Amino acid sequence: MRRLMAPFPAWIPLLGAAVLLAELVIGIPMAVGGGSAPAPRSMTSPPPRVTAATPDPPSSEPSPTPTRATPTPSPSGPEVTRIPEGTVVELRRHRGRGSPVIGRVTDPKTGLSFAELGSPWRRSRPIGDGPIQDGRYNLRQTLLTETYGPDDDREWWADIDSQHLWSDLDAGDSLYDAARAMLDHKQAGAFPTGTTGRDIASQPVRRGWLIARMIQMPPSPDGRKARRELSVAIAVDTGRPRPAVLWITIPDTHRRLWPDVDTLVRSLKVVPRR
Repeated sequence: MRRLMAPFPAWIPLLGAAVLLAELVIGIPMAVGGGSAPAPRSMTSPPPRVTAATPDPPSSEPSPTPTRATPTPSPSGPEVTRIPEGTVVELRRHRGRGSPVIGRVTDPKTGLSFAELGSPWRRSRPIGDGPIQDGRYNLRQTLLTETYGPDDDREWWADIDSQHLWSDLDAGDSLYDAARAMLDHKQAGAFPTGTTGRDIASQPVRRGWLIARMIQMPPSPDGRKARRELSVAIAVDTGRPRPAVLWITIPDTHRRLWPDVDTLVRSLKVVPRR
């Protein structure tokens, strides 16, 4: 080869080599790209990373659910939500003046003494003069709260009764049991079918125990207006073989007289035996 290129000047081979190299550099990309330079591409931002939240591991214990007080009826007794024996819940004071006090009732048979209330209450009298004559009570104050029925010949009463605890009641061994037994008996026998009770107070009093119960009655098909009734039983140890019991019951039609319960509770005393 050197012999063939010997007659040419020295710079001609160098020029040819430079032209050949330029064609190679420019020609290759044009051949590959179809004769035109590729269009420039804009840089795009990488997509954001989304990490799935890891769920908390399931607890081995179920979440606690709120509990509610439930009625605890005895097999043959009324439906009552009770305050357990030994738990003290004091009876709240009722606003209002209530009935006037006109004296004291003294019941020598039971050993109880308490306030006698004035109008609209009738005077205290032996049970033989009252609307119910069953021989179990000693003294009673009554108040006719309403008459109702198709012929307006039915009556509803408020009562304040003193008596001994009846021997045929399952009263247990404590004064709490005595008050509870009296209220259960009254709820089952003196109120319409379907009545329920909720104890709202249970507390000691002097020589005794008090239970207050809110009685809830079903609607009356005969038109009775009273739907609720505040009933209180106070069992007292008077030193006699059986406890004495003061029972007070006043319907919601005369709730303005519910302060009378407070008056009677504060006034209750034991008469010494002669």
